Amino acid sequence: MDAGAALAAVLEEEHACCAELDELLRAERAAVAAHDLDGLLDTLKRRECLQARWERAAEARARLVREAGVPLGELAARDPELARLVRRLREAGFALQRAQRRNAALLEGALATVTGLVAALRRAEPGSRYDGRASMTAPRQARAAGWSA
Repeated sequence: MDAGAALAAVLEEEHACCAELDELLRAERAAVAAHDLDGLLDTLKRRECLQARWERAAEARARLVREAGVPLGELAARDPELARLVRRLREAGFALQRAQRRNAALLEGALATVTGLVAALRRAEPGSRYDGRASMTAPRQARAAGWSA
């Protein structure tokens, strides 16, 4: 396999990683919206595996470009197929950045909702707190003298 074909294969692998991450981001949004902790944890595990795969591809790309002795942009300018692959990868990267921002906003909103609920509970039940199991413990009520329900 010549250097151009090897670089094209690596760019294809990186694009496949982009597609897989896009799928994971969709699953992550769905898990957050459904309050599905197991689903969210599953997406995080899958992201870790994808990260390792993507890092190998990025290292291979960097090695191939270094061995070529010219920047990737120059290699792409010489080869229309590489130019197409680089452009497609760049577009996928921008789309992923937008998806990541959407996910971050969704997660921030979910956390703000939880924070707001906890604050409301604390106002309603002063002295309440969460224990290590994330179970809420309300303060003991003082026994009223006389009648009780």
